[in-house]
Amino acid sequence: MTPLNVLLAVGAACWLAFQLADRLLTHRVWWWATTDVLPPPVHVLVPVCLLAGAAAGTGGPRGWTAAAAVASLALGARHCGLSPRALRGLRRPAADGIRVVCWNTEHWDEEVDTEAFYAFLRRLDADVYLLQEHIYDAGVHAPPVPVDFRDRLEREFPGHHVLIRGQFVTLSRFPVVATPDIGAPEVFRVDLRVDSLPGAPVLSTYNVHLPVHVFLENPFRAALYREIRDRLSSRNRQLDRLIDDLRANGLPAVVAGDFNLSRSQGDIARLSAVATDALRACASLYPVSWHRGAAWLRWWRLDLAFTSRGASAERYAFRDPEGLSDHAVQELTLTVRKDG
Repeated sequence: MTPLNVLLAVGAACWLAFQLADRLLTHRVWWWATTDVLPPPVHVLVPVCLLAGAAAGTGGPRGWTAAAAVASLALGARHCGLSPRALRGLRRPAADGIRVVCWNTEHWDEEVDTEAFYAFLRRLDADVYLLQEHIYDAGVHAPPVPVDFRDRLEREFPGHHVLIRGQFVTLSRFPVVATPDIGAPEVFRVDLRVDSLPGAPVLSTYNVHLPVHVFLENPFRAALYREIRDRLSSRNRQLDRLIDDLRANGLPAVVAGDFNLSRSQGDIARLSAVATDALRACASLYPVSWHRGAAWLRWWRLDLAFTSRGASAERYAFRDPEGLSDHAVQELTLTVRKDG
């Protein structure tokens, strides 16, 4: 038995133990959330490398190493960020679909050219805009600075209704039916009557921005872990209320926003109990939405979109923000049927 075989066997055992622990601890203990900093592809790359090492070696516990690697690959595949559906080809979106864009603007126009910012928004030419961070930045650990650009938005988008709640902006070409408060400050629900479609169905839109819960800071600072615990608790409460409202809502709905989830499959599974991940309509094999300003951080899809009831995503793509934000723009084409 060579030292390399022993090293591979130990590595396979440790990685399998990690994947088993992830199944048991995710959403159950707050400190496990710190593992979210792992780039999603490592959940495939590590077991694949272990398998390659076992195949290349001779003698020793090669069978055990391979079996452990296969088991951990099966467990970790849900976190890898790949969308195999993209390989099957996608149907063309319906011509009468509703164009929805969703974007974390990264503190609105605070650090970019204001005219370029609004020109970019206009070029998106959407029926419905779900925008986050209509605020200015005061630092990671400080409350944001409120802003109010309603007058500018009304001038820039004369054909849209302008709705603002805190950091959220929802712009709609369709009439507004209601703005129910679902008890989650980081979710803004707006119900719209889609008068361009037969029967004028009502569509619920959920504009989402959940709190960042893990920071790449000094790991020896105790306050860091207290903040992670508190933010994770807040995020999970918001997500629970969103899910409860979706479950009780009989209307077609679209849910989109910055979920600030890196290894997000656990939360996608929770949402998938009441909605459908728009990823099924995405042509990209490995879609990512952050960080658009630094290529070495471009590993995560933090921005998600879901549909439910009579709403369906026919097309789902990410658009380059042209240097105006660290988040890509989510673009969806929806079909909506009445009494979904």
